[in-house]
Amino acid sequence: MLIAKPGLDGHDRGAKVVARALRDAGMEVEAAIQEDVDAIGLSSLSGAHMTLFPEVVRLLKKRKSGDIVVVGGGIIPEDDVPKLKRAGVKAVFGPGTPLSVIVSFFEKADKGA
Repeated sequence: MLIAKPGLDGHDRGAKVVARALRDAGMEVEAAIQEDVDAIGLSSLSGAHMTLFPEVVRLLKKRKSGDIVVVGGGIIPEDDVPKLKRAGVKAVFGPGTPLSVIVSFFEKADKGA
């Protein structure tokens, strides 16, 4: 599991909280292709999610790592969620999403659900 803040967005509290919750649930939070991660969680509060999140998905596919699950979080308008999903982002977790929901998503994904 890799949790990342793409772009110049310096707001990292939420990403750190989610990373700790996933770590505490027994998931490793490491670095992507070299470490053969199962998922990447991207966080954006800057409004650049429609550019940055699909670009990460595109670059993973280009590097033959399109099987890595990409999820997003942060301040993302509801209207953008379906667009992000069409671009390959598997889930979007907004502010206030219970950590148990995020952990459960990854546990299910790990089991192939």
